[in-house]
Amino acid sequence: MHKPRGAYAVLDAIALVLLALETLAVAVIAVGYAVYALLERDFSGLGWSLAAVAAIMAAGLGIFTWGFAGNKRFALGGVVTWQLMQASVGVWLLGSIPAVGLMLVVAAALAAWSAVRRQVARGRAPLSSDAEGPAA
Repeated sequence: MHKPRGAYAVLDAIALVLLALETLAVAVIAVGYAVYALLERDFSGLGWSLAAVAAIMAAGLGIFTWGFAGNKRFALGGVVTWQLMQASVGVWLLGSIPAVGLMLVVAAALAAWSAVRRQVARGRAPLSSDAEGPAA
């Protein structure tokens, strides 16, 4: 039995919102590290390095979020990879900050499920040449 398209549309919308929030959170972390580098003289090199890494991660996640919003194939692998990394951090945090860890794991599961479902749907779709039927 197939789920109605509306259920998948809701899942995709939730995943897109989660991806956008994750992108925003990583960008805020990058800005936070930059501010730390400006205010702390002893470890400014470390702060700038962490800010650069977080900014690059935010840019990459932003590209994958944009691709996911536009239903681009390239974004699906990046989204799943990011969600696996996020889930591993969430599992690690379950021991010390259970609420945050659980939120990270649930968000990762929803977004990854949506991305994998999209990839499976692409695999089941007929190719454009198959849709035309046999050649005469």
